[in-house]
Amino acid sequence: MDRAKKKFASAIDGLRSLHNRTEINVDEKVQSEHCRFTRVVRHGLPEDPRCCAYDPVQRLIAIGTGRGHIRIIGDAGVDYLLKHESGEPVLHMQFLVNEGGLITSCGTDSIHLWNYRQKTAEIVHTVQLSKESVSCIHLPVAGKWLFIGTDKGNVYFLCLNSFLLSPYVINWNKAIDLSCRVHPGPVRQLSISPAEQTKLLIVYDKGIVVQWNLANKEVDRYPLDPPIKSVNWHFDGRQVLTGNVDGSISLYGNKKSSEPIQRTTPHGTGPCRPIQQVEWKHMSENESIIMFSGGMPTDDGLPMPALTILKGGKSATVLEMDWPIIQFIPLNQNIWNCIPQCPHSVAVLLKHDFMVLDLNQQGHPVIESPHSMNIHESPVTCMAYYSDCPLDLIGALTLVGTKQRNKEFSTRNKNRSRERKAPSKLLIN
Repeated sequence: MDRAKKKFASAIDGLRSLHNRTEINVDEKVQSEHCRFTRVVRHGLPEDPRCCAYDPVQRLIAIGTGRGHIRIIGDAGVDYLLKHESGEPVLHMQFLVNEGGLITSCGTDSIHLWNYRQKTAEIVHTVQLSKESVSCIHLPVAGKWLFIGTDKGNVYFLCLNSFLLSPYVINWNKAIDLSCRVHPGPVRQLSISPAEQTKLLIVYDKGIVVQWNLANKEVDRYPLDPPIKSVNWHFDGRQVLTGNVDGSISLYGNKKSSEPIQRTTPHGTGPCRPIQQVEWKHMSENESIIMFSGGMPTDDGLPMPALTILKGGKSATVLEMDWPIIQFIPLNQNIWNCIPQCPHSVAVLLKHDFMVLDLNQQGHPVIESPHSMNIHESPVTCMAYYSDCPLDLIGALTLVGTKQRNKEFSTRNKNRSRERKAPSKLLIN
């Protein structure tokens, strides 16, 4: 009897569960329109870096790559990526300081103006050079004209308001000495005087340097012995410092460019490699700091990439790098070049690395970056996902990463100025 009651009760329960059961049809076929492939994270140094630029007000650093990408980084959490649809390498860049604009020059000899003040960054203007290739660009702070040097040795001027080229052109045969029958090569550097906006320094590939007066078209020429690779103005515009092919640095007066006031070879009297880039900044009116790449002795075997820092003529620091130096930019507290710039650090872009060095601390240690730059970006070839990882495994991985961390970082934070505290914000949501 009890067994029959149990069977009857189980049958009633089965009927109740059948009555409450709901049929659900699940379509397990996933179509292509249901998915979207998108990059959610970037880790490491941008692949194939070619150039960099710096906005001293927003405290943003842009790195251009050979794939047409631009990585913009700032303080922690500020990290954005711009892409040129053509995929051509980004060779030159200049920020429109504190205006939310970035000028890029690509391998297609096209110059673009990016606007990243809006929600989605886009190219708002483009100009294409047809018969000449862009070899360098220069934009003074708050300038309205972009100076463009070409491979043919000519200099053009681009109005940023209309993004149209000016009919004013500096032809190479008008700039160099008439007795020189050899083409000077591409324009490698352009630099406007911080005191007189009409005086423009033009550096050619073969070491010829001229000072062109934009108002009256007068020319002052610098001596060719030794050939000059890079130049930099004093903040008062009265003197010019040059980095030379023989590894020496020379100081010229603005009124007399025919012979140097002073010339010295920082790394000895023997043969030295060319100085590729030189920067001359001032902590005060009487205290200067000179930074240059290259210039190392040739008797040390293979060329060792190094950055040399000379402070006030009292101390010299040579920082050997693991990779070739592509470009370095002093990070100044003052954005104007007509007063002492007071650089607090220097950003160095290497072939496979990026670092910021502290200029105020002895030995110039690296400032720890909030962005991971120790692993090179590369295409993903495989991926694995693990769920429900044990807590002790996560803790062990964290401990291993902590032990690998560099213990010799600078005591100050990246991009933070002791004199001026302005928030770093990328104007893109």
